[in-house]
Amino acid sequence: MKALAPVLCLLLLACSSRGSSGDADAIYNAGEQEAQLSPGVQPVRIGEGGAAFAACAGSGVVVNLSPTNESYLSLRAAPFTEASEVARLTNGTALLLCSHSLDQRWQGVVVPPAGGGAADCGVDAPIATARGYTGPCKSGWVSSAFVQARAG
Repeated sequence: MKALAPVLCLLLLACSSRGSSGDADAIYNAGEQEAQLSPGVQPVRIGEGGAAFAACAGSGVVVNLSPTNESYLSLRAAPFTEASEVARLTNGTALLLCSHSLDQRWQGVVVPPAGGGAADCGVDAPIATARGYTGPCKSGWVSSAFVQARAG
């Protein structure tokens, strides 16, 4: 009889409403009540090249936008298409290339003002340790497919 008591307890627990799949059904099938997940914000990191290189070591330009399909390139708050849009960039917009996502599909960029450069955004000199960009220029993430690196 003593061996039967733990089995009965486990059986009662499995049959109780707390142990049923009802909770899982409520979680996974919440439908319209389900909260929208957001990737949030991921700051562009500067200084990833080390202390021997400028905080944003490369430069590039927005390319390959088609007027019939894509009239602008979204600058996003994180390297995800679901991330909020920070700004809209057009063909020819200058970019300072600072970092990239692990899968290389996204470039972390700083956007200098028209006619400006890295000095205007504070990323032309080396920094001691890598960190998130907090300077005066817009920054965010763009699809690598629409970025062409520039020499010099």
